Amino acid sequence: RNLDSWFGRKALSGGGPLIDLGVHRLDLALWLMGYPRPVWILGGTYDPIGSTLAREQGSGMDVEDLAVGLIQFDNGAMLSIEASWNANISERELMETRLLGTKGGLVQRNLEETYKFEAELYAEHNGAHFDMRLHSLNQPVHPAMYHLVDSILKGQPHLATGEEGALVMDILDGIYKSAAERRPIEVLPTAS
Repeated sequence: RNLDSWFGRKALSGGGPLIDLGVHRLDLALWLMGYPRPVWILGGTYDPIGSTLAREQGSGMDVEDLAVGLIQFDNGAMLSIEASWNANISERELMETRLLGTKGGLVQRNLEETYKFEAELYAEHNGAHFDMRLHSLNQPVHPAMYHLVDSILKGQPHLATGEEGALVMDILDGIYKSAAERRPIEVLPTAS
């Protein structure tokens, strides 16, 4: 990616890896959690690698290299999110969502930078621990844009509601605001 283009400029792109990659992980986690309402958001953004490269190359890049967020929900659940373009890890790319609950856990990973995935489910039943590996469908998965076009042409409701999309963006905005103000952000309920 050319980070000196609109993609690397916050005023044009909205941000770095949090809004580019993290948005999808956040949406998946919220969907799996039933879209609970956030009450507190704590966020941080960091750009030591990108800002150094931008300075050295005379680039206008001003988005983060790394963003982290911690969100508390009205049901007591907590969610942590990390999104980075420049992580010092062994994997070339790691896209993973983990859910840890009282009745089990789930780890979902994208494979080979595609929509293919693997997921592992961990649970306990009558005192016995078990785990199950879930695999991608054997049939092709059509991108969400096809479903959106179908919904419009056929006048059917879309699977993802506008309210769900707005909640995802409110949380992303809260992470960026918390990072900029260097303090937790309280999320007040909206009037319905």
